[in-house]
Amino acid sequence: MIYSCGAFFLKGISVLLAPIIMRILTPADYGLLALITSFINIVFTVAGLGLRQFLMIEYFHFDDIGRKKIVNDVIFVYLLCMLPVFILLFFSTSLINKFIFFDKVNNFLISLCLSIAFMKFFVELFFQILQYAGQAFILTMLQVVLALVIVGLNLLFLCVFGWGIVSIVFSQWVSIFLLLLIFIYFYINQFYYMYLNFLTSVKKSLFYVKGGLPFIPKILFAWILAVGDRWILAKYGTLSDVGIYSVADMFGQLFQMVVIIPVSYAYFPYLMNRFAKYKQSRAELLCIVRWNYRNMFFVMGALFILVTLGVTVLKPLVCIIIPTSYHRAFKYVWLLLIGYIFYLGTYFSTGLLHFQKKVYFLVFALLVPALCNIILNIILIPHFAIWGCVIATVLSYMFYFILVLLYKKFFNPLT
Repeated sequence: MIYSCGAFFLKGISVLLAPIIMRILTPADYGLLALITSFINIVFTVAGLGLRQFLMIEYFHFDDIGRKKIVNDVIFVYLLCMLPVFILLFFSTSLINKFIFFDKVNNFLISLCLSIAFMKFFVELFFQILQYAGQAFILTMLQVVLALVIVGLNLLFLCVFGWGIVSIVFSQWVSIFLLLLIFIYFYINQFYYMYLNFLTSVKKSLFYVKGGLPFIPKILFAWILAVGDRWILAKYGTLSDVGIYSVADMFGQLFQMVVIIPVSYAYFPYLMNRFAKYKQSRAELLCIVRWNYRNMFFVMGALFILVTLGVTVLKPLVCIIIPTSYHRAFKYVWLLLIGYIFYLGTYFSTGLLHFQKKVYFLVFALLVPALCNIILNIILIPHFAIWGCVIATVLSYMFYFILVLLYKKFFNPLT
């Protein structure tokens, strides 16, 4: 509940701010903003080298000192590998603008995006450490502060200075920078630096890179499932279509922030610790797996009912709040949320696979639905426009969920 309150405050304020943004930005501008956000996420994903995901696999197999050492190793490898790459990217903003944004944005905006992507690694690592330590209150307070900063800066830059899309990106840059400073303070205050050994980190660099690389395609496929369809919609449709679809998916992102992420933050470390505690007993592990399945189906069923009721009840209110030019986005919301419920199910069903380090299957399990998502989007969007995006997304999430269940049923001895 604490995680949910923090996430709701963070995303909820953003949603409340959205009607103001929509009255200033056209659907086409909103579509371009969606592409910019996707660019930040894709650069952040690739630049991370899968190191945070590798940390997730290894973290619960160490004691407190060992965990601090592995965090230091992850930070060192990231800086060693990616700092030169980002310097090169900063000198290539004109090329990025030409080939990715079709000269629709300026080089300063691209530099902001690259800065956000670089710093975001440390912020997400910070949140990950707090999550694994069960520091729900601290993490929630940081989210609240972050939300207030973003809202205040958005109102200042957008409404007072009239900077348009730059306002939203620059607000995000400031908030990420502030969180980075807090992470540096946390790093020093918790004495992580005492366990920093450059020579050891250098020796382990190849080990971490090899361990993290399999996660890069996994994260990329997850990104394709989540937002890749916007690029296809931009190609076969219009930026206005991308804007409308992004508004509809905003409710899905709110669902992810308020439900999926808090559940994973609270539930995943608890589940991993239970697996670690009873890993020597097959009978106990089987009991945990069955208990996890019951939780999964109960949560998914309850959310299906709540989503259906919520969309029905809130539709008139949403239509009053958002501008008329965005009203048609709401008709896609219910089906998108059903897709997100299946996505939530995969957080439950892949818990054991993460503990067993089934990395290559986890990559494969995302590859197949990601490819299906691309193919379905290419086939459906020219004929059904935004509906094609929605249908492709929901079917892909369902396929991902079913694929994991089938693997666990027929190929995993513990299930």
